[in-house]
Amino acid sequence: MRVYGLIGLAVVLIAWAAVSARAARFSVTVPIALLLAGLLLAGGDDPPVDVDVFSSAVQHLLQLTLALILFTDATEISLRRLWSAGRLPLRLLLVGFPLTVAAGLVTGMALFPHASVWVIALVAAALTATDASLASVLVRDERIPHDLRTAVTVESGLNDGLAAPLVLFFAAAAAAVGTERSSGLVLVHTITELVIALVVGVAAGAGAGLLLRWARRRGWSAARSERLAYLAIGVLVFEATHVLHGNGIVAAFVAGLAVRAVDRDLPERHLQTSHDVVALLSAGVWFAFGSLIPHALADLANWRVLLYAVLSLTVVRMLPVALSLIGLRRYPREVWLLSWLGPRGLPSVIFALIGVQQLTGVPAQLAVSLIMSTVLLSVLAHGLSAIPIAERWSGPGGTTSDPGPVIRAPDPTA
Repeated sequence: MRVYGLIGLAVVLIAWAAVSARAARFSVTVPIALLLAGLLLAGGDDPPVDVDVFSSAVQHLLQLTLALILFTDATEISLRRLWSAGRLPLRLLLVGFPLTVAAGLVTGMALFPHASVWVIALVAAALTATDASLASVLVRDERIPHDLRTAVTVESGLNDGLAAPLVLFFAAAAAAVGTERSSGLVLVHTITELVIALVVGVAAGAGAGLLLRWARRRGWSAARSERLAYLAIGVLVFEATHVLHGNGIVAAFVAGLAVRAVDRDLPERHLQTSHDVVALLSAGVWFAFGSLIPHALADLANWRVLLYAVLSLTVVRMLPVALSLIGLRRYPREVWLLSWLGPRGLPSVIFALIGVQQLTGVPAQLAVSLIMSTVLLSVLAHGLSAIPIAERWSGPGGTTSDPGPVIRAPDPTA
């Protein structure tokens, strides 16, 4: 007898709540637990739990999940916080992000020379989006310097919004290969979708944000109702943009930025419902991804896929980050930590599943194989390494008091 996916997910979440604190001592994170549960309950040829990640309803829910993630992340990143965080997040976003996309593209084309450049570009952009929740133990650990933790949080909150339009364009361009549609028409179509997303996102986000701020300051609204309202803004923007044939994912990200721009003093507690809903939807995505682990493991048997996944988590991420920090006074181990803290997670998974909608055959299989394999390695590597890194950071042996030489800015007069 088969059980619906929601029933299986509900049972897993209840069981996880009962042992979560105990599991955290062994670096077992929520994604690791849900992936394992998805593998055991929904993986294989005849699983007891039925999960169909490729159905149209699930695909729409996946896109809504990503939209709400981007909306919630954007509402948390105010310009005040961005500037107060210093130059680290700006360097990571403005320099490290494009260099990482380029490095992923070059690496992919070297390992898969016969693949479409658009497919490899899609993979590179999708894997540039980071997910700080996979390293939440480090991000919350006060032994790690505050500015490093803030930089990781800000980067993770914004780079998936930057990656979204690139992924969507590359996916459309890859799908157009071999058809009558030229890359120029794909570009025009993508730009049209983005313009619609920008208009709807700014109008709805700024309008709703101003209305809620006005009501809150006059005591007309209750905190509980506002918490629902901010969640409703993300849903409204996504669905309205979808109806207007725009890109709802980008629109939600823009709406989140607009809400924060017009309401800089938005209380964090008013976003709690959005966080809770995003956490629940994210749990469903991780559980569904667990059902695909047998395919990901089979893909990792291909040495080219395995090598790309390893390089994506190391050289492709670390070298661009190190280059982006040139000129800043950072200790080598701080540069290493920022380079390592680029876990690939939920946004990349959803980008992969969205890309499957537009691609078929070998291109779709290659894109999914590379993204899913990299994310699987990232969940394990970043999740299991978080506590050891935090303990070593301030542990015995002088690692805190003797961080090594400082990387100094080059002398322009030299």
